[in-house]
Amino acid sequence: MMYFSVVVPTFQDSERLHLLLQSLDNQNFDLDPWEVIVVNNAPNAPVELKSNYSFPIVIETELRVGSYAARNRGLKIAKGKIIAFTDSDMLPDIDWLITAYRCFSTDFGKEIGILTGPVPLFFKNPNHLTPAEVYEKYTGFDFEGYAKEGSCGAGNWFSYKSVLQEFGGFREDLRSNGDTELSLRISQKYKVVYVPELINRHPARYTTVELVFRYQRILGGAYARKFQGNNIGFFLHTMNFIFKRFRFSIKKFFTVPLAESWAIFKVCNALSWGAAIEYFRLIKGGEGKR
Repeated sequence: MMYFSVVVPTFQDSERLHLLLQSLDNQNFDLDPWEVIVVNNAPNAPVELKSNYSFPIVIETELRVGSYAARNRGLKIAKGKIIAFTDSDMLPDIDWLITAYRCFSTDFGKEIGILTGPVPLFFKNPNHLTPAEVYEKYTGFDFEGYAKEGSCGAGNWFSYKSVLQEFGGFREDLRSNGDTELSLRISQKYKVVYVPELINRHPARYTTVELVFRYQRILGGAYARKFQGNNIGFFLHTMNFIFKRFRFSIKKFFTVPLAESWAIFKVCNALSWGAAIEYFRLIKGGEGKR
């Protein structure tokens, strides 16, 4: 039996997928058999492998739209005892799998519902950051904070396959927040464990357009998960998001260099307009962005 099945949803991201697979090929792990399952969510853009890898790799296609449907597809065919979820644009540390293996191999490992770790950002050119990268530099991902709340992002997530099956996998009607929704349910029965050595790196968004799209997608996920049929609640949620962006940008004028604080201000302004536009689009019946 496979020990790990690494499930990777991908959507028109072949170049970064290749880098991820190279990173997995460099893993310092040869204690048990493991596999990688790449689930292509863009049927019109077939995934083509550029290399031979040291691990078995399966390429699947998922016709249903969304990364959560793709992850569920990978979960369904996975042979591994433990499922590792990551994304096609990420770069796991060389000890990513061996660190997880050691955690699950302890007596405490039997109590784990979700195992997670840090997701530090990396930049195209660390010496010349774009406004979006400056914003991400000061926000990023707080996977330790998520874990304390019983939550986890799907970019750095390990679980027993049996646990994921017990809870029915991810909600496929969600375009965003599906990892939050599932992890919160799992945390009601099992432990969400954060391990600082379990490192999986994520690229910072390079353009403000990418950031606006990301937060619109998150807003759509929150709407589908909590606010459908409750326009007042969703309005308050959206206004709270906009207020926090305003407060964050103003504080940065007093704590970071002017060039960075001005960049953050411009990005926050774009995010606020993007949130307002997405609010009206969603309450008028628009679908959440993928």
